[in-house]
Amino acid sequence: MKKLFFIFSCLLLLFGSCSDDLTDGITTGVVQPTSHQIRWYGTQTPIGVQSLGVSDGSKRWNQDAGIYIKFINTPTDPTIIQKIKDIASEWEQYAGIQFHYVDSGQNADVRIAFDWNGNDWLTWSYTGNDAKKISDPNQPTAVFGGLQYQDEQQFKGDVLRVFGQILGLDYEQRHQQWTENGYWRNPEKLQTYWEDFFEGYTMDWAEIRQYVFDPLTSENSLQLLETKELDESSIMAWPYYIRSQTLKLLANYELSEGDKAFIAKLYPKKGSENGSGNESGNGSENGLENGSENHLPTIQEAWIDTGYFRWVNDSKTAVVITAKGLSMQYLPDVSDGEQLTTATDMFFGANLLIKAPKFNTKNITTFGNMFGKCSSLSEIPLYDSSKVIYFAYMFSGCISLKTIPLLDTSKGLDFSGMFYGAITLTYVPNLDTSRGVNMYAMFYKCRYLQSKPDLVIPPSAVVDEMYKGTPFG
Repeated sequence: MKKLFFIFSCLLLLFGSCSDDLTDGITTGVVQPTSHQIRWYGTQTPIGVQSLGVSDGSKRWNQDAGIYIKFINTPTDPTIIQKIKDIASEWEQYAGIQFHYVDSGQNADVRIAFDWNGNDWLTWSYTGNDAKKISDPNQPTAVFGGLQYQDEQQFKGDVLRVFGQILGLDYEQRHQQWTENGYWRNPEKLQTYWEDFFEGYTMDWAEIRQYVFDPLTSENSLQLLETKELDESSIMAWPYYIRSQTLKLLANYELSEGDKAFIAKLYPKKGSENGSGNESGNGSENGLENGSENHLPTIQEAWIDTGYFRWVNDSKTAVVITAKGLSMQYLPDVSDGEQLTTATDMFFGANLLIKAPKFNTKNITTFGNMFGKCSSLSEIPLYDSSKVIYFAYMFSGCISLKTIPLLDTSKGLDFSGMFYGAITLTYVPNLDTSRGVNMYAMFYKCRYLQSKPDLVIPPSAVVDEMYKGTPFG
């Protein structure tokens, strides 16, 4: 039987009797669901992903672009979709990021399905931007099971929990204090239960424990972010059942104060104390452990000494990626970069790079060909481009890129080929091109561009083939 790449993440803390009453009827699908029927919750993980995102900071979305979401099938009760949107908006009240819902025929970062493949008992989601690694537009990246059978309280809890996963949060029991405080109960019985449950599947206890129970640490996540204290009231606390209470689901159904504070620090709103103009919003002063800019390594430490980049000149005003760097899907964020004056060809040819790293770009004057031929690149941070005059071919050949943040292009003169061949690009913010002199082939072959940017084009600017190969050419 083919391997299950999602992990059934039900936390069974008490094992007072045999498991027959838990699984009876579920595998055959013959039992009519009720709001008290056993439900399974999971975390989906793409093949090849080495770490899960309490939170892995590398799973965060680009705040400026937001998250584009669509529903790929229709629930039995169509009113469920609007209820989901209303409940999910609670996260937006505290996070500096927006959910953008699009029609089923449009491209989206997150694809939500209901009762997928007839399973009305299974709810799961990919963690944060792992969803963007699933290229098949017909496959969901988050699934709700059996919402139509739930009472209002359970419904709300499930929606908040799944959208927490979509935002990049992990379940609370992966907090390091879960184990330290003795919450890891009866590990032998837990292992026996899961091995019996997965008999016949190629999934062993080591895998289950790795993805479901082992705490996130700095060793198994790219950028560990967690609060200092375990939050037992968190919406991300794992739902589980106690048999002595007739299989009643025990879970939290509202955002805790800790949830609100944590998501505000993960996605700080601009102008807020948490944000302070820093998109990442990390920092121990915010109550987060690890990952603050003060703790980030320098370019020398994280890029040069590791062999990902090399200095172009002795004055150390430019770096260029190496063969080792070209083999990376992710490169670490760094704390400096103010010594750099150019980013020309900086990441050129890094066709495995998925997310561009953050670094200080305040003194850079050229972004020319910066991400040329980065064919897997799908996420760009908001770089300081206030001094940049040369944007030519910056994103040429970025065939996985759908949008970019609103860069400061007010000093820009050359925009030629800026998005040349970025065929999946769907949206570009209204960039300031009022000083532009060259816009040749700026959007050449951006065939899926859904709207024409409102750009100010000087009369003398070169605009040949600016929109050739687009719906507006």
